[in-house]
Amino acid sequence: MSFSKFASFIALLLIAITMSAAPADAHKKKHPERAASVKTEASQPPNQGNLVARPIAEVSKEDHMAGMMEEMEEDRSSMSTGERLLDWLGRFHTVIIHFPLAFFPAALFTAVVGRRRPGFAKPVQFLVVAGGIIAPIAAILGWLDAIDADSSSLLTVHRWLGTGIGFAAFGLAMWAWKRPENDRSTGMMAGLAVLTAALIVQGWYGGALVHGIDHMNW
Repeated sequence: MSFSKFASFIALLLIAITMSAAPADAHKKKHPERAASVKTEASQPPNQGNLVARPIAEVSKEDHMAGMMEEMEEDRSSMSTGERLLDWLGRFHTVIIHFPLAFFPAALFTAVVGRRRPGFAKPVQFLVVAGGIIAPIAAILGWLDAIDADSSSLLTVHRWLGTGIGFAAFGLAMWAWKRPENDRSTGMMAGLAVLTAALIVQGWYGGALVHGIDHMNW
């Protein structure tokens, strides 16, 4: 399969995933922002009186994890084989996303240094093309991972920013593939700089979904 055909296949697959995932959100729900929500429970049994509300962070970690595991098992027990497959594939999102996070900043670094030391510029095309292939796949897996998640502002931004990064990365990869002589051009470095900045912001949103919006507080 030629690169152009593979490009068309990835683009169509990404579009299909983004169009089909929204109706599927209503099937079942998870809560990606539980870490950011404030919940309380009583520190004493009802029959002892003087109930005092305390943050959920103070609740036994073992009890909290046991409750989450029980909920996940209940959710999976009602899933069809196809839903289980999509859910399983979606879990690879957190694994594969590290590759474009590394490839594009590395490509930007080698392109900048390569302007003075041409030997450093040789990996640029490989890094951009590899990142441009993996980034859309990571975006697709991200849609699958959150296909049954509650809609929220954090998730919405993370979802669509990731989709935009996937398309932009793929476009930059096609440029690097067809025009390797532009690996150190101003346009290529500008594109890599924008993608790197977008990936940093995207990483913050991903962390906020898992650990809460205060996860980077000093």
